[in-house]
Amino acid sequence: MNQRKVHRFCMLLLSFAVCVRVLCAAGVGARAEQALRASGRTPGLLSWLLQRMDEPEQPDDAQKVWVVQLAGGDTQQTEQAAAPQPQPISPEEPTQQQAIEPQPDRPALTFSDEEAAAITVAGACSYAVDERALLQRQSQLDFSQDGPKVLIVHTHSSEAYTPEDGWEYTPSDTLRTEDASRSVIRVGDEIAAVLNERGIETLHDTALNDYPSYSGAYARMQATIERYLAEFPSIQMVIDVHRDAAIDETGAPVALAKTVNGERCAQLMLVVGTDEGGLEHPNWQENLANALKLQALLNRTAPGLCRDLDLRTERFNQNLTPGSLLCEFGSTGNTLLEAIRSARVFGAALADLIEGIA
Repeated sequence: MNQRKVHRFCMLLLSFAVCVRVLCAAGVGARAEQALRASGRTPGLLSWLLQRMDEPEQPDDAQKVWVVQLAGGDTQQTEQAAAPQPQPISPEEPTQQQAIEPQPDRPALTFSDEEAAAITVAGACSYAVDERALLQRQSQLDFSQDGPKVLIVHTHSSEAYTPEDGWEYTPSDTLRTEDASRSVIRVGDEIAAVLNERGIETLHDTALNDYPSYSGAYARMQATIERYLAEFPSIQMVIDVHRDAAIDETGAPVALAKTVNGERCAQLMLVVGTDEGGLEHPNWQENLANALKLQALLNRTAPGLCRDLDLRTERFNQNLTPGSLLCEFGSTGNTLLEAIRSARVFGAALADLIEGIA
């Protein structure tokens, strides 16, 4: 046995003796002391000490602490990794936090006169609209609160599209289905996914709101939105996702489509309600301003995807938040896949709008 091994054996034996003394001094009692002394005479402890003595030494940053646990007179050995010692940081070496470069602030959204002139506001409402002034209007939305920022709903949740191979469904009525994976609810899924991927917390209500009774859907949706707003006051925008209906002279469904980045997409129509029908709606001009900004952003990334903005006399529950909007994704002649593609473009533009406001 060489001198180094003898030294390690003595140190281990001394440590064991110290443990005995400490336990006794702490009041463990005579029975514990006898158990410890008896365990010291067992071959198991001796072989453990010899095994520890033969182990190769570990570097300082990988030291191990050996713990002797007593249970019913038996001695057990377990290992615990010693906590790594913190290394000093010299003034010349910045910490990780110091090394992070500050991110430049996102520039505020601006829109040109040409972008204002490119948007046509149509619909049954007789109010005059100054597109340029509304595009320059300071937003009233506040996305600084913690919690969900956007709520996606479907007043007419059973609205569906013309089936195609691989996208068939069981109809509940003409071009309607209770299957959420084949209705406009699937379109809402795509929008919510895009927004959440961009870090904009989004909720999606997928309840079947218009079945079995189509009548009264807006009143039921009002109660649903109010419940969400009461629970999540951080919500600033409510997006009601629909599918339009259009037919040709023969009564056949019409597809409203535009090619974007080489893919056929369902055209979009943003619908904004007002108070012209007699119902209180103090938010309608703010809603319209946000819709115009969103359409301008969509025109930048997907020219021609948007139809004329539809300004209506009804309010469509848009009085509940200053960021409410209804959007028609294609028509009865479009396919669900075409609407899903449009949802991705729409979601990206909406994220740009929210980040530009925030």
